[in-house]
Amino acid sequence: MRKKRSFGVLLIVVALIIMALPVSEADAASSASAFVIEGGTLLRYRGTEKNVSVPDTVEVIGASAFEDKTEVEQVVLPDSVVRIEAYAFWGCDNLHTIVPGKGLTDIGDYAFAGCGGLKQMTVPENVTAIGVQAFGDCVNMTDIYIPSQTRSIHESAFDGCARLVIHCEAGTPADIYAQAFYERQKEMAEYEDVPNYQPGENTSGSGTDTPAPEQTPEPTPAPDPEPTSTPEPVPSPTPGPAQEIGSTNVVGNQAVVFINAGSMNVLEPTPVPEEVPQESLPSVLTDVAELMGNLLAVGPVSGIPKYTVVDGRIVADQAFYRNDSLEEVSLKEGITEIGQFSYARSSLKEIRIPEGVTDICYGAFYHCDDLEKVTLPDTVMNVEPKAFEYTAMLENFKNDGTGFLVNGGVLLAYNGSDSQVFVPGGIRVIAAEVFAGHTEIESVRLPDTVLVVGEAAFEGCTGLRQVNLGAGVEQIRDRVFAGCSSLETVKVPASLQTEGVFSFGDAEVIYNGSRPEKTYDVSATRLSNEQYRDVDREQSGPGVTVVGASPSTARLEGAARSYILSVEQAADSTEMEAAWRRAMNSGLPENMTVYDLQLTDNSGIPLTKLGHSGLNVVLPLPEALWGQELKMVTTDRNGQLEVLGVERVMLEGTECFRFRTTHLSLFAVYGAGPSDTEIREVNVYRSSMGAEPGSTEEGVSPAALAKYLMGAAVLVLGFVLSLKGVRRGVRRIK
Repeated sequence: MRKKRSFGVLLIVVALIIMALPVSEADAASSASAFVIEGGTLLRYRGTEKNVSVPDTVEVIGASAFEDKTEVEQVVLPDSVVRIEAYAFWGCDNLHTIVPGKGLTDIGDYAFAGCGGLKQMTVPENVTAIGVQAFGDCVNMTDIYIPSQTRSIHESAFDGCARLVIHCEAGTPADIYAQAFYERQKEMAEYEDVPNYQPGENTSGSGTDTPAPEQTPEPTPAPDPEPTSTPEPVPSPTPGPAQEIGSTNVVGNQAVVFINAGSMNVLEPTPVPEEVPQESLPSVLTDVAELMGNLLAVGPVSGIPKYTVVDGRIVADQAFYRNDSLEEVSLKEGITEIGQFSYARSSLKEIRIPEGVTDICYGAFYHCDDLEKVTLPDTVMNVEPKAFEYTAMLENFKNDGTGFLVNGGVLLAYNGSDSQVFVPGGIRVIAAEVFAGHTEIESVRLPDTVLVVGEAAFEGCTGLRQVNLGAGVEQIRDRVFAGCSSLETVKVPASLQTEGVFSFGDAEVIYNGSRPEKTYDVSATRLSNEQYRDVDREQSGPGVTVVGASPSTARLEGAARSYILSVEQAADSTEMEAAWRRAMNSGLPENMTVYDLQLTDNSGIPLTKLGHSGLNVVLPLPEALWGQELKMVTTDRNGQLEVLGVERVMLEGTECFRFRTTHLSLFAVYGAGPSDTEIREVNVYRSSMGAEPGSTEEGVSPAALAKYLMGAAVLVLGFVLSLKGVRRGVRRIK
């Protein structure tokens, strides 16, 4: 009796231990079968574990061995591994820890590219080479330790790692690389905005750079370790010897023709009235339509024609980026905004901006190395960061000028060293970052004429103790006094109407009038600029929760915190209709549904630009589109139409559509006739929504299920034996 009871208790203990063991220990045989190994090379990892220990029989991590294994979070390599081949961990979004063995000597091309969760790594001493884009687009990587033995590091090895600090010994090849890398980091202003941007490259022109392979909504076969160039765009047709009707760029991952319906210095699109029949369209549009047909036929690139000037009001983002045919430009009246990187890195020498322009956006004239003369009107109210950085105008002032660079009532730059700064009268606007980093400034006085203090204007002025904002200031934009550690109090005049995020840093604010309206700048809407938003650090685990549509799911690549994706059918489709009509010269398709998507973190600020962290979304398909071949479009920041890839899928028994985007705007899906494409079942992105360890998109892993079943069986047996032992004991007592 005692033996059975004791044995039963022992079985219960064993069962509890089995169920508490990690899957890798509870079912070693099952885990081992997850590795496809041939001749010492790990060809493919087929498991579903979050924490992976590679067997010590492996000498090479083969090409694409872990590619797109988004559930993997930690990988431990044995000392036997000597080489990590191309694309080995490509797209492992949630991989945050890699522990390489001492025997590693070579990290191949694109080995860890796109691992958004990877934050730091120590390179073993035996590693001699780090390949092309080996850590490309590891956007959250902050620290890497490189030994003196590493002799070869490709220039692009850490492209896109804007936050990275390289730790190494002075004078080593890694140190030489690091210094060059930090210089290239200064050129990363375009990184999230301009597709295929190559740091350090400063040539003009509108050719297509060779990109790293793109992630698509569905995993694709492993790319060639040495990517080849994309097909050359078809040259723009030219109706006359002196007229350029358009230029082809790669924007938003697609080929885009920017239409310029006039001469280069008259940026005004030819309006197309609704009633004009297709056959009588202006030649500029019919030629471009033919051009787009050719573009769509050459391969994976796709796109829709765009105007250099949108509706006569906005010079489009990147419209003349790297254009080497510009010298003097006069913009016509009616324009109100100069878009992001619209003329960046072009050959522009002089520009006359007309009355009515209010906004000069981020990087608008960035690295226009020959731009010496700019005429600003007195209507400009906002000059965003990097707008004129590295122009000849600014560089000449920094080298030869002192004091204040003022143009059209806008203070564009400051080149002084005084501890007390008195901004001259007559200035209406202080542009972004004008005084940023001037640690010698102790006090500043603004004249009553100043209406706007631009984004981060005094950021990092650690010596600043006293501020007089004047009596007329109406707008204090984001982070104006952020990082001004010596500034304790700021008195705000009654004239102030709007106040941005972190406007006054940690200083106490004394309001003389009513509290101003809270606002935020475009910089705060970029996913990567989390430090620009008032984010609550104490929040639930990483993932995306979708509200407003069911069934639905979403996954943000490399997500480090929780987000909410709000989905609504757009109440007003006017903006989408305008974009469609502008590009297609027709009304919206009858079966089109327009959606308004908004992604937020707990700051409440909508995130519109995701950089290289794609958002993968699955939403229920309107019943009218069931069984249809799907097409999808979206609008860019300027309201112009863009094509988006889309596919039909099944989620929880419901027909849905899936797409990937790197920006949030209006989206529209419509049908293009019956589809004979096989529709596949997809599952909820559990790894993005706080899944339990061992779970996958299909649910509990087989190894985990076997572990729990075995434990449960032993537990039941233990209880049965213990109960029998107790009953016999009771009978004997009786």
